[in-house]
Amino acid sequence: MSLLKKMSFLLFASLLIVSCSSDSDDDTGGGSTITISNLDFSVDASGSGNIVSVLPTADGATSYSVDFGTDATDDVIATVGPAVSYTYPPVSASYDITVTASAAGADDVTKTTTVNVVVEQSDLVGQWVLLHEARALWVGETMEVYAAGGQWWANSLSDLKSRACFFDDIYEFKDDMSFHNILGDATWQEVGWDAVAEEGCGDALAPFDGTATATWSHNTEDGTITIDGMGAFLGISRVANGVELKDPANAKESLTYSGAVISDDKNQLTVHIQMGAGFWQFKFARVGSAGAQLPTTDVDGDGVLDIDDDCPDVAGEAANGCPVVATPDTAPAAPTRDQSEVSSIYSDSYTAPEAFDAYPNWGQETQFAAIDIDGNNILGYSQLNYQGNAFSGVDLTGKTMIHMDIYSGDISALKVVLINTQADGGTFETGLDASLENGSWTSVDISLSDFAGFVESGGNLDQIKYEVGTDATATGDKSFFIDNIYVY
Repeated sequence: MSLLKKMSFLLFASLLIVSCSSDSDDDTGGGSTITISNLDFSVDASGSGNIVSVLPTADGATSYSVDFGTDATDDVIATVGPAVSYTYPPVSASYDITVTASAAGADDVTKTTTVNVVVEQSDLVGQWVLLHEARALWVGETMEVYAAGGQWWANSLSDLKSRACFFDDIYEFKDDMSFHNILGDATWQEVGWDAVAEEGCGDALAPFDGTATATWSHNTEDGTITIDGMGAFLGISRVANGVELKDPANAKESLTYSGAVISDDKNQLTVHIQMGAGFWQFKFARVGSAGAQLPTTDVDGDGVLDIDDDCPDVAGEAANGCPVVATPDTAPAAPTRDQSEVSSIYSDSYTAPEAFDAYPNWGQETQFAAIDIDGNNILGYSQLNYQGNAFSGVDLTGKTMIHMDIYSGDISALKVVLINTQADGGTFETGLDASLENGSWTSVDISLSDFAGFVESGGNLDQIKYEVGTDATATGDKSFFIDNIYVY
């Protein structure tokens, strides 16, 4: 059944047909040689139910004027025959629709029909919050990627607690068609905004602070929800149609979300919004429903609730619910190249880049630990699906090789992907496998020229991604440890 049913029309008793000079529609009007007769019109509803179309017909008429019978000044619309439409307020009411037929040399003829407009309440009406599940927030390239379990980023279960100030934000659709963002004392701020130095809970940025005067509409035929009002939004405030906003001053007057689907029990809502080459998907739960509460499940049965379990699908003995990972007994040998020869990405032996993130939140399931072995810091990753490092850009001018020391007890090859987010035409990435000797440190040196097209992408390296090798065998925990990452 449609979420917003079309209006039903009860046509009342009599139709009034008059001319400007006579009670008869075939009167010549004082000597006119042209007459208009058989004036009639059909009435139909579409869209969200309060969009009414009128199609007039008459013998001898060349133009029409349709008065939709409201107190507004925009409800009289002219036409030479095609249907014309008017959007009524989304409330039940009666209107006198009057059509006037005209032609040169003829008296005007009018016809009035009283129409009772009945609008049923939308399933959207009410208060919603983000669904309290993993992947309620998802960004990626295609729906096929989503269906396959992939993404550029998605929220994890642990984000429900770490971003609690975001998951309690309310999106309210009222039956008077007004829309409200209710953000409470704080909401989540991301560094995607130029004005935000560090992500975390904080004051909402104007005009995305809940003060917007906004309305909503839902077109059930094409599955869209439109929010009109600068600063009003669903999901993430900086995501607009086709762009990702950096400055709140560039807020849009109107946002349209596609793929709008409400679940059969009316308690979950899913929408999409296009953003550049990819799109966001947001899932919401009706306030008061189970999906609006923190989950209390323990899928892997290890005694740690999924909401607190860093490895919710794998039983583990560690306090965070993950398996205990055996670390190497020794650190890799210290590199011997001179500082002047290398551009370091991660190593105790060389000057570090200005910024280095060992565990960027890309929506991955991989677990991370910084490990100290006899005073040597190394990076440890377990439960690998994919993981990466993000850092201030490294200029590859004059550099020909990349080095890293890798240890794994259960991965025979690690796929290393080099990424240049500043490449001409957008982010460029390319990768290849590094073969490993299980149970010992493997010193890996790869020619940059082996990463097809990377040097040509602009000579800048600012991210590295790691995955299980393309043709690798992997057993156990799929963990690896890495140190001494640099180019030379």
